Amino acid sequence: MNEQISNIVKQAHAKWDEWNELGCAFRGELIHRWADEIAQQSSFGLMPAKMARYQVRQGFALIGEEKLMPGPTGESNELYACGRGVFIIHCSADAPLSALVGMISTALLAGNCIILSLPQELQEISQKLHSTLLVAGFPKSVVQTASFNSAEQLITDPSTAGVAYTGHSTESLKINRQLADREGLLAQLILETELTSLSSITDRYFVLRFITEKTRTINVTAVGGNAALLELGCGDQ
Repeated sequence: MNEQISNIVKQAHAKWDEWNELGCAFRGELIHRWADEIAQQSSFGLMPAKMARYQVRQGFALIGEEKLMPGPTGESNELYACGRGVFIIHCSADAPLSALVGMISTALLAGNCIILSLPQELQEISQKLHSTLLVAGFPKSVVQTASFNSAEQLITDPSTAGVAYTGHSTESLKINRQLADREGLLAQLILETELTSLSSITDRYFVLRFITEKTRTINVTAVGGNAALLELGCGDQ
């Protein structure tokens, strides 16, 4: 991997923990600001902004709040969602702009950093998407761009969490093989190959492909939930 691409990935990883800790509500507000920014781009039309807002609405219903689970011994168990890490946003030259916006907004809402690696034909769009993200308030290390030629280097980097690809099945198979052949943990491949219906991106559970679930347990009781047992062994205290 060349030094420039390596630095892009390192910067994203360095920012990821902080970005992931900000919470879904804060990230959703930034995406709403981004939707307002792209709605002002006359060449974009209205659908991309609507897609961004749709992803926030759908995603927040699933991961917006921590869920309290019953504790069999009296402890507190909270289920919450975290981003997976750094995602590469990749696409074919004929990918719909709404699909790209859907991938970007969902990945960011879930708590991931992103690296846009779009075809040469879409470089102007890539620059506009990137600039509007920065204007909306996204940190530079959270949203970055890389040349289309560097896509393979990014995909095969074992430190990236996965690839969100919009395009054709033949290219998706190639990406799948590249991810399978690389070392390290298994990476997530998120696909949209229905370029007209966008059936994957508009699925109500789409955001769950970008997250990992975690639990937080707080236990201040003894076995069986009997707090009085904590007094055992305390002597005269």
